[in-house]
Amino acid sequence: MIIDKIKDLLTTKLISRRSFLKSSVVSGVALLGLTGCASEEEEITTVEVITEEPVLKEEAPAQTVTPREKGAISRQTCPRNCPDTCSIISEVKDGRITYITGDPTNPLTAGGLCAKMNHYLSWVYHADRVLYPMKRVGAKGEGKFEQITWDEALETIATKTKESVDKYGPETVLKYYYSGTIGFVQNYGLPHAFFNKLGASDILATVCATTGAAAIPYTYGINRSINPEEFATTKLYVSWAVNEATTSAHSVKYIKQCKENGGKVVVINPMRTGIVHYADMFIQIKPGTDAALALGVINYIIENNLQDQDYIDAYTFGFEELKATASEYPLERVAEITGVPAEQIIEFAKMYAETKPSVIKIGTGMQRNTNGGTIIRAVTLLPAVVGTVGAAPNSGFFYSSGGYWAANEKAINGHELLENPNRRLINMNQLGMALTGQMDTTKELPITTLMVFNSNPMAVTQHVKLVREGLAREDLFTVVSDIFKTDTADYADILLPATTFFECEDITQNYLGHYLRHNTPAIKPLGECKSNSDTFNALAKRIGYTEPLFDMTESEAVKICLASDTFMAQGITYDGIKEKGWVKLDIKTPFADKKFPTPSGKIEFYSEKLKNAGFHPVAEYVPPAESKDGSPELYAKYPLSLITPHAKNSLNSQMHNVPQIQELTEGPLVYIHTDDAAERGISDGDSVNLTNDRGSIKLVAKVTSTITKKGTIISLSCPWPKLSEDGKSINEITSDKVTDMSQGSTYHTNLAEVTK
Repeated sequence: MIIDKIKDLLTTKLISRRSFLKSSVVSGVALLGLTGCASEEEEITTVEVITEEPVLKEEAPAQTVTPREKGAISRQTCPRNCPDTCSIISEVKDGRITYITGDPTNPLTAGGLCAKMNHYLSWVYHADRVLYPMKRVGAKGEGKFEQITWDEALETIATKTKESVDKYGPETVLKYYYSGTIGFVQNYGLPHAFFNKLGASDILATVCATTGAAAIPYTYGINRSINPEEFATTKLYVSWAVNEATTSAHSVKYIKQCKENGGKVVVINPMRTGIVHYADMFIQIKPGTDAALALGVINYIIENNLQDQDYIDAYTFGFEELKATASEYPLERVAEITGVPAEQIIEFAKMYAETKPSVIKIGTGMQRNTNGGTIIRAVTLLPAVVGTVGAAPNSGFFYSSGGYWAANEKAINGHELLENPNRRLINMNQLGMALTGQMDTTKELPITTLMVFNSNPMAVTQHVKLVREGLAREDLFTVVSDIFKTDTADYADILLPATTFFECEDITQNYLGHYLRHNTPAIKPLGECKSNSDTFNALAKRIGYTEPLFDMTESEAVKICLASDTFMAQGITYDGIKEKGWVKLDIKTPFADKKFPTPSGKIEFYSEKLKNAGFHPVAEYVPPAESKDGSPELYAKYPLSLITPHAKNSLNSQMHNVPQIQELTEGPLVYIHTDDAAERGISDGDSVNLTNDRGSIKLVAKVTSTITKKGTIISLSCPWPKLSEDGKSINEITSDKVTDMSQGSTYHTNLAEVTK
């Protein structure tokens, strides 16, 4: 019978670490730092993807590989919030995916899948997949449900939503979503048509990279990053606040090629990352002090006449103001602020000024501080001081290729259906505050209906203690559409079964390189799962909306997304990209014409727009809100700076429940420097409490002399709370403050204490 057949498909089993390593040899994936023999410097940070013969650090016995019977070929795109956006080939036999691998024809991802996504089959066919609509039968948070029909689910949601709208107004309904998929159809497009027609409150989706995106135009007018494939040919690659081996594994090969071609590599980061393996210099900086380092380097360059004065005179505005501002950051002051020795600052300044072409990879990590916009602004000044912007294809800076996104998703998101253009905005970084009435707007007009898709806020949102309190409200009607019963799903009144990307159609564009990709469904949806577009179209029609948009198919939506001037001008067609799976966009060297859409038409070291927005018109170091200089009284109570970077074996909250990933993952851990541990009587492996004013969680201490430095502790994001010993994870105690620009997230602005 159908139900029994589906159950037979869901056969995820736990495999051993050794079995995984052996299977990795077969699939051509090498894992640097995942074995027990990995050195301390590598073991939390490095996942390298290669397509040549892998070398493992744990010897695996020879095995006989039984030839597999190949199935029909299908092409997908990994739509996770990862800049690489891998092209995938899957094989399908009798309606089941039997094998997946990377598409070897795509130059960027080159046939390799990262360690986490090498287990997609265990994810798709996980025994815990949500396959049918369900309604809550226990208390909120217990995760007890009973199966219902789609008809009952849609009718319940429609009735509850209309009751809320009729009684309190449409803005009492809130959607919460982010990057469970970043497809143009299933994330940015069709789901939003329903909420726009309804007039619901909108989410201010600033959790990721909007702070940097707001800062860069003050300098250059627009974000136009170089092609990352050019990293391989530059003479100096500066990895600033990036952990490429964990968050962008396919860029590692270009950094490796840079070294092989005689180039130099510098890493600037509070954490020792995997790229340090290639580095000529590792600058281990205090969190949130990057603006001081950038200004100190600029000051040294100008004091020693190492700047490119001809370039500055021709293409920049406000050099004298920059010179005066930078002079306030002498070596001694910068060394004190950043924790970087003056000798190392000098060495880096000389190397950066004298080595051309060069590229600074501006990471998103450093913007996730209360002073994040100011940090990014300061770092963007450096390439202009040495004249590298627009000088060559392999010269300047890289922030994100997102500035080149060109899909026409606005034609399918129903923005024209919105009657109130000034509807209420809720910052996603402060969901807990919003749900508990701690915002002025939600105190006056509470959120009564919450619909969550493409996200797991109980794992990923800051100050989760408040989120938990809000979701536990009996007067809050919550709908969650997901693949699994996540911590958030446990609070749902109605739980809807969502498809994986192997079961729906979409179009994506990566933000590491210049590629547009198509996603073809490999299999039919398991059970009664529906895609985001089908779910919200069905809900719209149940409420009574009759607009043609709510009858749009996924294929029609993809074709409309492709109908942009950029894509059409390059001859990109639906049939062509569907057949190949991907296409590389024709994008020229950014700023090669030395034209910048700023008020002055030049690169602006001095910006009146920045001044009018309330910031220093050049740049400055502003201490993080939670730091020794930013909050001395809080620092006296909690003297350790906590940062929460990404983990190598998961992507945000995804994959944590996959057995093979659990096998590979140590944790949850807190990395603490040897000196800090000794002062607290903590030994490696001890159970510890990590505490601040937002709460306390239990972790295991990992004592290190290299991964972090004294005064900084690290705990990786974002495991499911329900999978931890005390039902909590690191975002229980992260800050829900927002950044100086664009109200972004501040995951790295935290003070805490560790006790045994």
